[in-house]
Amino acid sequence: MQRTRRILVYGATGFSGRLIAREAARQQKTRGGIEVVLASRDKEALARIARECGLAWRAFSLDDPHRVAAALQGFEVLLNAAGPFDQTGERLAKSAIGAQCHYVDINGEVDVYKRLDDLDYIAASRGIALVSGAGHTAALSDLMLDSALGQLKRQGIAQEAAGVRIAVERMRFVSRGSARTMMRMVREQVTVARMRSIDGKRQLALSHIPVGKLERAFDFGPDDEAGRRPGPDRQQRTHAQRIASAANLIDTLTARHTAGRHGVPIESIDAFIAMPELARDAYQLGAIVAFGFQLPLLQQLNEAQIDALPEGPDASERRKNTHRVVLEVEDRYRQKVIDWCLATGDPYELSARIALEAARGAGLQPSQVGWQTPAAVLGPLLDDLRAGDDAPLAGCRWIRHF
Repeated sequence: MQRTRRILVYGATGFSGRLIAREAARQQKTRGGIEVVLASRDKEALARIARECGLAWRAFSLDDPHRVAAALQGFEVLLNAAGPFDQTGERLAKSAIGAQCHYVDINGEVDVYKRLDDLDYIAASRGIALVSGAGHTAALSDLMLDSALGQLKRQGIAQEAAGVRIAVERMRFVSRGSARTMMRMVREQVTVARMRSIDGKRQLALSHIPVGKLERAFDFGPDDEAGRRPGPDRQQRTHAQRIASAANLIDTLTARHTAGRHGVPIESIDAFIAMPELARDAYQLGAIVAFGFQLPLLQQLNEAQIDALPEGPDASERRKNTHRVVLEVEDRYRQKVIDWCLATGDPYELSARIALEAARGAGLQPSQVGWQTPAAVLGPLLDDLRAGDDAPLAGCRWIRHF
């Protein structure tokens, strides 16, 4: 019989944190195997949410490392849902390592991911797993690539794989936290991965290209049941090729790690967001003036605009907030050997289930210590997608899988 795992969820008063708290309460009753305690620095809001969910809680800020370390005692996993992660990720990851506690987060910021990646050696030496990006898009694309490379290895053609492209739709409804992450994504350059020679060895290294330089068309499948891209006749489903721009997604970084774990010498990895033409123009214009966003006055204006947004999509909006992820793998002759498209339900509710599943699995295997991508701890979740069941990927379905 599997022992119950104690998980501390920090940031439980935020939009995503509340969804994780409610999902945790549901899973404790229906599935078991975990004991979840909620945490945040806002004592009053935390007590209210904990009472609604029927979960224990403890309030503390991150200002005092000793108090954080004391709060982590007795827990096997810390699940960080407290954005912005550039203020919480590194602090909590280091505290978790010191407290001999595995660390999982739903971070989507490239810069934070790179800083946490630097903690790999010390975490591995202490038998601690660090799993960043265990949220919707990065986790799904990582699961897809992990499954795809496994399939290519079984077919004996993995060594022929050369290029990986990941493309995601732009979400219809976003939370304030997601809006802040998107603002941080706007830079003059985009992070990509390219094979190059370093000290006489060929390595898949991170590089940068100007925003707007790399765009491609992707097939996101037919119009969905909600008529997201309706034509004159909604019953006539067309496969619309939509233009996507290369963007600073941590999917590029997770894919690089996963390719390395499989030992597949990928030549290039790029991640894209599909946008309408006006949005792409605004994205490129934003990149041109990105340096100005660092000025204190503009930062305050941006924060004020984001604060005016709803905290996140309500229940009705989340039902409409479907999403799709495309994975393409090409061989050295630019022929597609993988062309997959996965449809999901609401990204925020899916993130809550994925994050909890990652917390359940983090560090369970001796080989899963140090820096891990979501797929390394989530396992083969894509092998059996069933609509309506209680699995972490419930509601996901293949649009294209060949």
